[in-house]
Amino acid sequence: MTHSEFTSAVSPGQPPTRKWIIHLVKFLLTVLVVYFAGREIAKNWQEVVNYDWQINWWLILLSVALHIFAFAFFSQDWCWLMRGFGRDVPLRHGFKIAYIANLGRYIPGRIWPIFGMVYVAKQMKIPDSVAVASWGLALLFGMPPSFVAVILSTWVYPDMLSPELRQYLGAALYLGMAVTFAISLMLLIMPNRSLALANFGLRLIKREAIHFHLSISGAALVYFGYFFAWLCYGLAFYVFVHAVTPNPELPLLVAIGAFILSYQIGYLAIFTPGGLGARELVMIAVLTPYLGPAAAGIAIAARLWNTLSDIFASAIALKIKI
Repeated sequence: MTHSEFTSAVSPGQPPTRKWIIHLVKFLLTVLVVYFAGREIAKNWQEVVNYDWQINWWLILLSVALHIFAFAFFSQDWCWLMRGFGRDVPLRHGFKIAYIANLGRYIPGRIWPIFGMVYVAKQMKIPDSVAVASWGLALLFGMPPSFVAVILSTWVYPDMLSPELRQYLGAALYLGMAVTFAISLMLLIMPNRSLALANFGLRLIKREAIHFHLSISGAALVYFGYFFAWLCYGLAFYVFVHAVTPNPELPLLVAIGAFILSYQIGYLAIFTPGGLGARELVMIAVLTPYLGPAAAGIAIAARLWNTLSDIFASAIALKIKI
């Protein structure tokens, strides 16, 4: 499958004018989000500059190691998912596929991670339809546990969500919680029903249906594997915060919840490369009650830390032979 073939399969042809309008809207939304994030950072910039930043390089290294470990576990979860397609993929190959695909999130839109996954999976003789479906199922199994972790964090530390934000969200906040737990329950007790969603997505892009079967115990392994991986990812951020600030008054669960929430909001903001602006805006809002003006500096530093960790992990992935 060539690049043009895959692109046309995922995104049907559109008139040039419509494409131009879509790109313009994405650009304007990106500028808007970056503006609001930049405004929050500028408002606290003097405090950020004058803050007593103290870098502990050993903790920096530990945080990067935990970051890579978390993504190795994400990769293992994908390998467990592939058993549902009757394929036994080694962790090293799953890590390579996951990280090469992960680089695509730095490009606006969500087609590039899929294209990266298809490209690498093809070298392992995994059919395009299976690779695309596995990406969809990884999202289906991976996102609910992340939001469960956020919900648990906000239950223990309600101050993570300001009264204004709670009032603004209103019933939608509780509806989102109910939907998250409902989907989680479905995945755990009726995992193969998720195939219907995957095949529906494949039909939309005119691809043939795939055959997938995962036992209840296998589904539980994948689901709680993702939950553990998200906790590790949040723990890596918690260690990073301690690596750059002296004795921050930041509870572990708050750090985990804040990082996961900001990461996922940034991921869902498909119009920005790597969630630029959206992730920082959410992180500042959640961390400010605990870190004060330093939250803006943490949000900027976390972007750099996450990108550098991705580069190190991608360098490892590129060295893996298939």
